[in-house]
Amino acid sequence: LNAIKADKLEFMVFNRWGQLVFRTTNWKQGWDGRFKGQLQPSGTYVWLLRYTDRDSGKHVEKKGYSLMIY
Repeated sequence: LNAIKADKLEFMVFNRWGQLVFRTTNWKQGWDGRFKGQLQPSGTYVWLLRYTDRDSGKHVEKKGYSLMIY
């Protein structure tokens, strides 16, 4: 992803219960592992990235997961 070419960018992180724990529309902002100021437990977190490619106008949606371990 070339973030400069991304319009309407949205990045979200969900915990294992499907609760949204992080959301941003700023490609420079990352998740610090906290939700409401509390460090979240070790485990698997699902992420979702949505954006529109500025050159083609194509809507892109990517999903994945990250494992947080302390």
